[in-house]
Amino acid sequence: MKKVLIITGGQTDIAFAEEVYKEYRPNLVITADSGLLTANKLGIIPDYAVGDFDSSDKETVENIKAKFEIYGKPIIKKFNPEKDETDTEIAISLSLSLNPAEIVILGATGTRLDHTMANIGLLYKIMQSGIKARIMDKHNVISLHDKDIVLKKDESFGEYFSLLPFTEEVRGLKIKGAKYELDGYILKAGSSLGISNEIVENNVFISFEKGILLIYQTSDVGLALSGKM
Repeated sequence: MKKVLIITGGQTDIAFAEEVYKEYRPNLVITADSGLLTANKLGIIPDYAVGDFDSSDKETVENIKAKFEIYGKPIIKKFNPEKDETDTEIAISLSLSLNPAEIVILGATGTRLDHTMANIGLLYKIMQSGIKARIMDKHNVISLHDKDIVLKKDESFGEYFSLLPFTEEVRGLKIKGAKYELDGYILKAGSSLGISNEIVENNVFISFEKGILLIYQTSDVGLALSGKM
């Protein structure tokens, strides 16, 4: 199973990123723009580095180019800053061309809410390819689903989970095994009903008849990763 880690240019807690890298054990690492700097701090030579590098340290880029040559890695792919895709989307498109089984994205959240929202939207592009994907930061795991899902208590990343509709509505939503259960509910855009639920049984079963669902696993104190990646 080929697992891809994408490190993009948003805020990334280095200690958390290091833990993700050790737990996830990716087969390939792709950085997007200043995600290259995060990889450098982690001591990782990415397999691919993409982007316009308009926010990366030029000296670091040149140093890593040299390391690429030493380790025989693919050359850095540079794009014009005036382009139609973000660096993160370019990295995702590249990862999809490599036929991964799973993708984890770090650095996709942060101070730029427009980028955060766009990156969450990019999960749809991955989902359409039938590939499991998660955006992760120190406090959140974000995933997108068009099929039923089971959340296991012993594999839960945080103490809460929240459901939001990605489409205008999610019809026939059922939640069983959680503190707040639903049966055949229509979850509509603009509703906060699905926020801050809790797993109370061993498994939470989430099913729905139509629509696409965003699932957030969250923790105020920080995600628990050990043995769950």
